[in-house]
Amino acid sequence: MALIFSIKYKLHQSNQTTKKIQTPMDARIALPELMYLSPTTREKAVAVAQELLRSTNISPREAVSKAILIAKNWAVKNVNRRVWKKLKAVEKEMI
Repeated sequence: MALIFSIKYKLHQSNQTTKKIQTPMDARIALPELMYLSPTTREKAVAVAQELLRSTNISPREAVSKAILIAKNWAVKNVNRRVWKKLKAVEKEMI
């Protein structure tokens, strides 16, 4: 939860620096997308978003969107590896 709070804070900060009139909703625009991810994938997405915010000159909204895509790809690869390992283990047991 602390990671999600820090993303919200970064969103809030970026909106403050651009001198926009901010409503409380502005700080959470991209975050509902995170709630649809599994907890592990969400943690990965938040970590990637934080890294993107630190390393590149990217808006928080873009960072979260890009991080979600990266985390989803990571999750798919992780699941595929697990399935492949289980299939290999079953195959070895059969032989």
